[in-house]
Amino acid sequence: MNRSSAMESSTSTFDDEEGDTITPMCTCGDRHDDFQSLRSSRPNSKRTPSWLESSFVHLSAPRETYPLSISRHVHPQHGYLEQHSHIMQLVEATDPSSQVSLCTDCIERIATALEENTQRLYAECHAYQEAVIDSKQRAKTFDAVSKVGLETTTKSYQSEIDMLAQEVEAREAELEHLNSLYKDQLEITKQLDAFEEQFQVEQNALELKAKSFDDYLQQLSNQLSQAQSEVDRLSVVQLPQAIFDLQVDERGLRYPLINQLRLAFLPKGDVPVKEIQVAWSQATQLLLIVGTLLKYTSSDWKLVPLADCAKLIYRKEIYNMSPGDCRSLIAWNALLDQVLVHACSQHYLKETRTTKMQPPFTSSPTTIGNIELTTLDKTDHVGWSQVIHRMASNLLWLSKICSEQVAAQVMILAHSIA
Repeated sequence: MNRSSAMESSTSTFDDEEGDTITPMCTCGDRHDDFQSLRSSRPNSKRTPSWLESSFVHLSAPRETYPLSISRHVHPQHGYLEQHSHIMQLVEATDPSSQVSLCTDCIERIATALEENTQRLYAECHAYQEAVIDSKQRAKTFDAVSKVGLETTTKSYQSEIDMLAQEVEAREAELEHLNSLYKDQLEITKQLDAFEEQFQVEQNALELKAKSFDDYLQQLSNQLSQAQSEVDRLSVVQLPQAIFDLQVDERGLRYPLINQLRLAFLPKGDVPVKEIQVAWSQATQLLLIVGTLLKYTSSDWKLVPLADCAKLIYRKEIYNMSPGDCRSLIAWNALLDQVLVHACSQHYLKETRTTKMQPPFTSSPTTIGNIELTTLDKTDHVGWSQVIHRMASNLLWLSKICSEQVAAQVMILAHSIA
């Protein structure tokens, strides 16, 4: 009651002073219109009480004023608190004690804002009521379900907890097993590292041995090559012809020569005794070598090829190869005949290619060709010269047989080594 009377008195005071006082300026820059013009501009609007119209004043200039339209003047980032603070400032402007002056446009904006905020508050209250009803319904449903299935839910949770406990135990056992496997793998890794290190050491040792073996193999290859070269050279050399150069005239017109020494029965002219003795010593050596190469063995015959005079020993009888000694020539022919028989009876002749299969002259222990040595007179120089020529021819044939056989054996040896 006091408030309305105060407002009416303030309104009447405002009406009395309206004609005498100059309309104040609003803080927005517009002049404050009277309420009659405001009412005439809004004929269909509700009549604003005089106490409300007189109580609206603008905020003082130092205060920060905000336009009322939220969508137009208030930035969304100010938030709800800024909007609320702005509205409270406008409400404070309605206080009669406030010295703020408001224009008509500001009053209209305040009214519009109040209407919009009122509708928004009604909508929020309705939403809150629906939310409360929904929450109560859910609470009732939850209470009903919890009362009916609490025991079942507890059992389900307990069984699930037991299953989870079993699963945890299984995972712990699996983890323990994996840890043991990891330790085993670490041991295996250490063993493999040690084995790899040992393997590398052995590999290095093998590489060194292989290198040494390659060097040794190269040396052996060089030695083998040298040996093959020597074998090739030896295969060209015909032994024993290379040592004893025996030359025989097929017509028998010249003395047989062995290493350029003449084989004669008796010294004659420029043929001294010493040359004849050395020549028969060379011939005896050749016969000994030929017999050895042809693997002829005899316990009855022994040869002593001395340089000055060769000796033949048959059992206990000694024959000196001196000039004019018919008995020594017969013994020498007998030994030559045995070597010839041995060579013809063996396989040596089958392996030769350049030599005839038979010796030039047939022989026996006492004959050579058609000459009987036992009946030949000591003074028959021509006959004994023919005998010496024929014995030299048979000896030359044996020498060629041996030379070819030795060359063949050298070639076989070379191929077997290669």
